[in-house]
Amino acid sequence: MANERRKRRRPPETPRRPRPETPEVVYTQPQPLGRKKLIMRLLTVAAVVAALFVGFSLFFRVEDVVVTGTRQYSDWTVVEASGIREGDGLLTFSKGKAGGKIIQSLPYVKKVRIGIRLPGTVNIYVEEVPAVYAIRDLEEDWWLMTGDGKLVEKADPTSVERHTQILGLKITDAQVGRQAKAAEGTDPSFTVITDAKRLEVALQIISRLEANEILGQVASVDTGDMSAVRLMYGDRYQVELGTPDKLEQKVDMLVQTVRQMGGHQSGILDISFADGQETVVYRPFQ
Repeated sequence: MANERRKRRRPPETPRRPRPETPEVVYTQPQPLGRKKLIMRLLTVAAVVAALFVGFSLFFRVEDVVVTGTRQYSDWTVVEASGIREGDGLLTFSKGKAGGKIIQSLPYVKKVRIGIRLPGTVNIYVEEVPAVYAIRDLEEDWWLMTGDGKLVEKADPTSVERHTQILGLKITDAQVGRQAKAAEGTDPSFTVITDAKRLEVALQIISRLEANEILGQVASVDTGDMSAVRLMYGDRYQVELGTPDKLEQKVDMLVQTVRQMGGHQSGILDISFADGQETVVYRPFQ
């Protein structure tokens, strides 16, 4: 019993270590770099960037130029006009400058897009505009013209019939790559219809014909008499448009009418709205 009453001894307690005091955190405002140190760091970064750029420029050189989209010009002609040469730095030549040279030198070119493909290829994508219109100057010479009035070359008289002829006016000071300029100036009194106005109306009709995707199907557009504007649709229809008001609507109605009529018909399509009715009147040729 004495043993049972004997108190059990507790193991000695391990002395606790004192916790280290947490150091006080003091926030201080960052010190600005000195002017000299800042300049040196900027110069260092600039030097590294320049070294990388020069390294890439020396490594990536123009080895090949690929041209797509041309019909009027050869690939060699486009490359020559661009000014891009083999060995030029692929990353240093100006795309905008090269594209501008192409458009300025080659009248048939409407748009240019230039891209690069590493390690050494330049891709030139060209969009050309067809010259399907012919117009005469004061010397009775024919010129080929685009739908927006840009002269692209002097026409061969034997090939004029293959183009839509603009009649009733003449141009002056014709130059390749320039806009067609009517022979007469603008009348300040607005009492005389000038060739400038006739040309403006002809280009409006052309624009609407192109919008309806009947490019080249019209044989001629005659704005000589501005009270009786007319055009020839192939050799099938003589189209009377009357005055140059509501031209877009009139040309749209012409296109719809031609598509609805059979290919065996021919005659006069009167879309002048002369009677006040916005309709198409068909009269067979006598």
